[in-house]
Amino acid sequence: MSNISNNLIVVSYNGTVSEHSNMLVDKSIVYQSKKLQNSKDKKILVSLKETIYEDNLKSVTSMVKHLDRLNTTLGISISIVDYSLKIYPLLEKATKRSKIKLFKNMTAAQIFLDPKVFKKGMRILVYDKSELNSQALSKELSRYGYTVVRAKSLEEFETLNKDKQNHDIVITHSALNMDSTNSNLPKNALGISKKLIVNLPVFMDTAVETLVSFTGLKAEKSAHGIKMFDTGLNQNIICAVMCFSGDLEGNFTLVFPRDITVIALESLLGESVDEDDTETLQDGVGEFCNIITGSIKTVFSKKDINITFDLPKKYTSLEQTDAFIGHNNGIWIDMQLESKPFYMFITK
Repeated sequence: MSNISNNLIVVSYNGTVSEHSNMLVDKSIVYQSKKLQNSKDKKILVSLKETIYEDNLKSVTSMVKHLDRLNTTLGISISIVDYSLKIYPLLEKATKRSKIKLFKNMTAAQIFLDPKVFKKGMRILVYDKSELNSQALSKELSRYGYTVVRAKSLEEFETLNKDKQNHDIVITHSALNMDSTNSNLPKNALGISKKLIVNLPVFMDTAVETLVSFTGLKAEKSAHGIKMFDTGLNQNIICAVMCFSGDLEGNFTLVFPRDITVIALESLLGESVDEDDTETLQDGVGEFCNIITGSIKTVFSKKDINITFDLPKKYTSLEQTDAFIGHNNGIWIDMQLESKPFYMFITK
């Protein structure tokens, strides 16, 4: 057993993966948990560095079940680290419906479980063959304030990984298993509350009215439906995301193509705007987000619904935007300003 930080304790799983070894590591975890203070802030990492295992899903599943049971009964987060690439597919299957997290190495474990030990602003390269898992990893890292570079294919990952100046840390073959309790939800299920669904027209109608009022341009909603955030759009876009909380909770996202951003800003400011001035365009879409949500907040206050919006987070990449808000279903709204398309997305 060793401490790698104030919050992380490592317990080694020694020997062959077996029922006997499971019992031994169980006892070690229980013993260490009794010594912990403020156990809600403590995490235990089970290291497989010295472990001998066969290509046997049954034995790996048994080990995971032991750990998952302890995770629940002790109320302490338990993760598995330091495994080989050979055993990762087995661990991935065995932990899919559990709360056990997987981290390829100690650095990956620390950056997710004890992120304060790393400086903000680091660039992190993320790759996973599963698009959903890649999204989940990237979203969590974005929340910590890191710059995430997400490779969409093995070839792209290998190319990006060759240039070490492009990133500080690499995250691969890891899994957070944060949505395991929701694994049986239908694919078209909405994670947002019924109260938010009922009040969605306020978001849509207020956005149209506000843009018309402030820009003098013709704005309208053309269609809406349930879907995931669309990363297949033309990439020449500006996005702004505002998290909201209170009586309603979720994320409000505006997606503006650059050309319509210029039109909207020139109408708002009464002066010309350079389409290549990314900073000004980002500030502009962020301000539109502020204006729209300010109007939404006013409408809700008249209904005795209290809601608070965070400051907008701005992106020039659909992938980075998606990584922040998460790979969840939401309400995707097709809008038009002067007959040119822009988009809104509301999700949990």
